[in-house]
Amino acid sequence: MEIAGCSCNEMELLTLRIMKPDGRKRRLNALLSFVFAAMLGPGASQAQIFSSDSVLRFELRLDLDSLKADVGEDPSYHDGILVYEDPADRSRHELRISVRARGNFRKKPENCDFPPLKLKFDKTQRQGSIFEDLRELKLVTHCQSDLDEFEQYLLQEYLIYKSYNLFTDFSFRVRLARITYVDMEHKSAPFTRFAFLLEDEEDMARRNQSGLLELKTISNDKLDRDYFALMSMFNFMMLNTDYSIPIVHNVVLVYTDNFKPPIPVPFDFDWSGMINIPYESPYASRETRYAGRKYKGPCLRGKELKKVFNTMLSRRNELYQLYREFPYLNEDLRSRSLQELDMFYIIIGNRKLVRQEFIRKCRD
Repeated sequence: MEIAGCSCNEMELLTLRIMKPDGRKRRLNALLSFVFAAMLGPGASQAQIFSSDSVLRFELRLDLDSLKADVGEDPSYHDGILVYEDPADRSRHELRISVRARGNFRKKPENCDFPPLKLKFDKTQRQGSIFEDLRELKLVTHCQSDLDEFEQYLLQEYLIYKSYNLFTDFSFRVRLARITYVDMEHKSAPFTRFAFLLEDEEDMARRNQSGLLELKTISNDKLDRDYFALMSMFNFMMLNTDYSIPIVHNVVLVYTDNFKPPIPVPFDFDWSGMINIPYESPYASRETRYAGRKYKGPCLRGKELKKVFNTMLSRRNELYQLYREFPYLNEDLRSRSLQELDMFYIIIGNRKLVRQEFIRKCRD
């Protein structure tokens, strides 16, 4: 059996050669992940479904009650059918798929009545379909079915992902979708909501010719300093503090070289102050929902600050264009988002505010 041009026996030998008597699994996993990525080659496993900005429309047929009830620590996969129309020839396609709830906070019914989903595609089913490049697919869903504003919150999170794509390829790609959910047991009427497809972390790593570094903890000074500064400055712009490097929370680490520090890639922006979702939960009531801006990155010297500021400024016009031209965001939220972006650029353009936010308050 061949895997990307390498036999299984060859892979076993490679593993044995890399393994050291001291059993340093973390470095081994990172190196093996990098080797696999290199063997796949540039551009491998790049799902074409993320290459378009058009809204993807499809139907999901599920036993909704069973799916929403199965939100424990290890949810099971449930049978489903995905129905879509091929935009090229208007032909209708049905794919048998498996679906389960995913996530942590948003999976709990006290926080959201509709969980985020993971779709698993059978190889024979996905062949020749628009999902051919995908084995699994993550869906970020609307959280609350009866509150229209939660669709707007979802659209804002989608825009944050799209915004980070402007600054670096070491970011998760997304695709906006309009999904009609059909209860296979006919216990509820069909309903249609926005969602967005979220790139799989392994696909993101392979797209960047990288591997995943699976750690439960890492210190700030072990990261690639430039990318850590960029990620932290972006989160500062989006008023997002819901991430942590030391406990690897809402961050994926990718490994481009065995001798270079890992690059942090952020995800899960729903707690961002740019969105300010009023989650109704005991957890939310204990936390500050809108904490304002807080820079959590490395303490930077003058030249380093100038470098990351220049990066943020270089994409300013594209960033504003993204928010101004996105047709599905209501005008009040669009206006507030643009005001927050204005404030960020005012801060980084003012020496006194730069000193206050990034020098005096900074703690490595």
